[in-house]
Amino acid sequence: MKLVVDANIIFSALIAGKLTDIFLSPKLELFAPELLFVEIRKHKEELKQKSHLSEEDFEIIFNLLRRRIKIVSMTRFIHNFRKAEELLEDHIKDAPYLALALELRCPFWSYEKRFKKIKDIECLTTKEVAKLIK
Repeated sequence: MKLVVDANIIFSALIAGKLTDIFLSPKLELFAPELLFVEIRKHKEELKQKSHLSEEDFEIIFNLLRRRIKIVSMTRFIHNFRKAEELLEDHIKDAPYLALALELRCPFWSYEKRFKKIKDIECLTTKEVAKLIK
């Protein structure tokens, strides 16, 4: 199953220490815009502090995520940005993720409740993704 994964899913999983089960499932094919890993690096110190990960453990998990999540260049889905921004209304910071989900015609994995209200895209929570892969 293809899924576009939002940065908030990664952040929550890192902090809670619950990456393995879902992220390593062979039933999932995970995608994200190239800015995902920029966001993770930007918040690295905060994530390490909240997760109590050492520098070494953080880097191991970061590299695991880089191998597991397929990064898609913005040039591939830039034509979907206008529609994504319209759908998001005033919260356009997530436009790259939504634009990618529109491009791949697949669900978007996020905790953001406002995505559930968007009719043009299916948004799944972690609980819903877990049920789908069992």
